[in-house]
Amino acid sequence: MADYATKKDVEEIVDRVVSKAVDDLTDVIAQFASRVDERFNHLEARVDKLEEHFERLNNTLDAFLKRLDDIETDNHARDAQIARMERWIEKIAKQTGVQLEY
Repeated sequence: MADYATKKDVEEIVDRVVSKAVDDLTDVIAQFASRVDERFNHLEARVDKLEEHFERLNNTLDAFLKRLDDIETDNHARDAQIARMERWIEKIAKQTGVQLEY
């Protein structure tokens, strides 16, 4: 064997070193991508769960606000009816001469 390397020898060594480096880098990138994918899947599952909770909370709040709105509507109707009845009572009391005590 000669004491010097030929161009072909150098090219073969470079090809092997570069191939190994590329293979190693490919493995590292694949592992990294796999870990990132796992983390994104985990985060996506958490976001889905949060959206589910938010939707449930939103529906509960909507139902509660509707009940409050219905109560307010009923209260306004009741207040108007009571005011109308008070006017009638005062009118009847005036026509009959009855003195109302408050």
